[in-house]
Amino acid sequence: MSKDDSYHRYRDYFTAFLPGIVGQLLMEDLKSLSTCFEISVTDQKDPPWVLVIEAGRLTGLEKSGQESVCTFRVETDILLEIVTARLSPQEAFFNMDIHLDGDIEMGLRLSMVLEPFFQKFPYGD
Repeated sequence: MSKDDSYHRYRDYFTAFLPGIVGQLLMEDLKSLSTCFEISVTDQKDPPWVLVIEAGRLTGLEKSGQESVCTFRVETDILLEIVTARLSPQEAFFNMDIHLDGDIEMGLRLSMVLEPFFQKFPYGD
């Protein structure tokens, strides 16, 4: 996949795919999860994406605004592998393909939560 294709797929994930999930319960057993975190795509010039989860539902997707408890830093190709459920967030983290800043405990909890989310809502090819 070319860099241009990767860029468009990554942008589409945040601007078209995820907005279609806003308001939905991410996973049935996550009703107690409320947090705000960032995904920073390190090989792009875009500002980080801020995702807001309230009572287990994705309620916000923005380019800035709320203060995040943690930031996941990842390159485009790795992000696309994760959101298509081809690579688990934990595996990427332990391979050092994802860097985590801020509240490490919450970031690790989120990575465990997000794996079944990506399997339930995989970003299509």
